[in-house]
Amino acid sequence: MITKNNLPEGFTPYPSLVVCSNTISGGGHVVAAGEILPLLVGKGDKPKIWLQAVEDAKEKRFITIVEASVSQHARVKVYEDEDHLKILVSGDLILSVKSSDSEQAIIDQLDFRPIGLNMQGDSSGLSVGGSVFSGNAMHGGGAFIGLGG
Repeated sequence: MITKNNLPEGFTPYPSLVVCSNTISGGGHVVAAGEILPLLVGKGDKPKIWLQAVEDAKEKRFITIVEASVSQHARVKVYEDEDHLKILVSGDLILSVKSSDSEQAIIDQLDFRPIGLNMQGDSSGLSVGGSVFSGNAMHGGGAFIGLGG
């Protein structure tokens, strides 16, 4: 399981990550569920994605479904479409990421409801539960969105 204290080998964060119009700089994470990091976007020739899905919400158990941009589950497809890296679960687009250089990646579509997290967004903003985040900035380590303890 990927946690704040157990990052995968080969993961290097982008200096800047734009998540549905919100900017994270300085190595922060998009979302944390307690100590668990469901999504990591790391530097590479193309963005490297690590993605975990909720396996058991009551037990707060997650399973890895994408590791270094490689699918780890039969219902998960990872592919490149022009300049975007896209991830589908059972045919539904759950993540679209692009990177124009080694300094920044941009998440312009995200819908984690199929993997057990109530988060969705596009280039205009990010909706988490009943809250909408648009045009915000965060700098430093930590997580932009914290879910539970």
